[in-house]
Amino acid sequence: MNRLILFATIASGIVAAYLMYKRGEPIGTIAKNAITNPIGSLVTEVKNKV
Repeated sequence: MNRLILFATIASGIVAAYLMYKRGEPIGTIAKNAITNPIGSLVTEVKNKV
């Protein structure tokens, strides 16, 4: 169960970073957001996409 949560957190950070990169965010901002709050970053990016 712990591995599943860890994998989901890492995957959400990667997806959020990719979406921010496609949107044109600076690399520093991407790294800060994706590392400190990967799930929240993903939620924000999905909301921006819709």
